Amino acid sequence: MVSTGWSGGVAGIPKTAECVREPAFWAWTVSIGVHLIVLTAFGLLRFSRAEARDGHWPVPTAKISRIRKLTQAVPVIPKPKITKPPVITGRSGFAKMTDKLSPVGRIFEAARPALQDWPDTGLSEASGAGGEFLLSSGELSGRIEFFGSSAEQRKVCYLVDCSGSMQGIFGQVRRKLKESIAALQPDQYFYVIFFGGDKLVELGGGRLLRATPKAKSAAYGFIDRIKPAGRTNAAAALERVVQIRDGKGMSPSVVYFLTDGFELTREDTAGFSQRIANLRKRFAPAMRINTIGFLPQDDDRRMLETIARQSGGEFVCITGGS
Repeated sequence: MVSTGWSGGVAGIPKTAECVREPAFWAWTVSIGVHLIVLTAFGLLRFSRAEARDGHWPVPTAKISRIRKLTQAVPVIPKPKITKPPVITGRSGFAKMTDKLSPVGRIFEAARPALQDWPDTGLSEASGAGGEFLLSSGELSGRIEFFGSSAEQRKVCYLVDCSGSMQGIFGQVRRKLKESIAALQPDQYFYVIFFGGDKLVELGGGRLLRATPKAKSAAYGFIDRIKPAGRTNAAAALERVVQIRDGKGMSPSVVYFLTDGFELTREDTAGFSQRIANLRKRFAPAMRINTIGFLPQDDDRRMLETIARQSGGEFVCITGGS
């Protein structure tokens, strides 16, 4: 019997070949198992993502609600403190307001213009023949007339607009003003203020003048020298007129306020007449203001009518030359 070199086997298979096949079988088994596990895990992962797309992820309600509160919150800004202007109701309210303003110059907001006296007049309220006032033999009427407006008073102040807008009518104003002064009686007093060009030009130095021939003559020359120019500063003129006095500290009985219009802002227009009324009531309560308007606009006419009415005076409207 010939020896084949095999150490034995099962069913005619050598033992060495059987030992070689067993590791290969187990390797395939392990490989297949690992692949199955990987494929199963991959399939489960894709399946779970598909469900996530069809459904909704869990929402952390507490955190989302906190974020919404932050995004919807309005920034807190401190409210500015606004100081409201005082509300003026009626005369009493305005009187309380102006009681705190002792100087006359502070009543109007506009800067006070320069006052200019006409130089070298040599006049005083006691001017007269021989330094004494002599009554005429006839009865003194005490009547004052200016552009058709008359008053039975002894002390008058002429407050006349000489701004640039008065250029075409100023010749007529000069003539009427000199006629009114010429008609004054020796026991009457007068004062003249021209306003225009951001300044006041006046005759008398703050003191009413007795209507003597010398004073009248000086007034005529003073009037002839005035030339219309500049803007209308009516507020300053009305402020000044309440300061005019006679030797006993009395204010003029009547004022003739002549202008062709005002130059006021919208804010000034709203309370202008009331400020003038309070100014007169406080510093010259017995003074009447007769207003004269030369071709005034509707707003200016209403203002002049109101100023006259509040002081007990009258309004005259000049619509053409005379």
